[in-house]
Amino acid sequence: MARRKPIFSRPFPAGGPAPWRVDRGGFTLTEILVVLLILTIGIVPIAVLQSNARRDVSKSDRYTQAVALAQSRIEQMRGAGFGSVFPDSGAVGLLSWTSDVQNVSLGLDRVGVTVTWFDGRRQQALRVVSLVSLR
Repeated sequence: MARRKPIFSRPFPAGGPAPWRVDRGGFTLTEILVVLLILTIGIVPIAVLQSNARRDVSKSDRYTQAVALAQSRIEQMRGAGFGSVFPDSGAVGLLSWTSDVQNVSLGLDRVGVTVTWFDGRRQQALRVVSLVSLR
C-alpha cells in the first residue's frame, strides 16, 4: 500500500499569508476614501445642476403666468371695443399689472399691458401691446 501524505503538511500553502496574519477579504481605508472622493466629484455637480434647473423652471413658470395675464387683459380690452377702453391696474397673486391706452390716429387706439413681478433678485417686467380700431 502506498504511503499517504498528511493533509496538513504545512500550516499555509506556499506564498500564502503568514501564520500570524488573517486574510479577511475586505477593503482598506484608502480604497474607501478613494471611492468616496469619486462619488463626491460625481454627485456635487448633479446637485448643483438640479438646483439651477429648479430655479430656471420657477423663472419660466412666472414668465408664463405673466404672458397669460397680459394676453388676458389685452383680450378684455379689445373685447370692450373702441371707445370703451380705459387705463386700469391690478394684481393677481404675485403679479401686478397696469394697462394704458394711446390714441394713434382717428379710429385707432394702442393698448398696452405691463406685468411686473419680483423674481427674488430683482423686479421683472413684461409688456404686451395691441391695437383696437373702430369696427
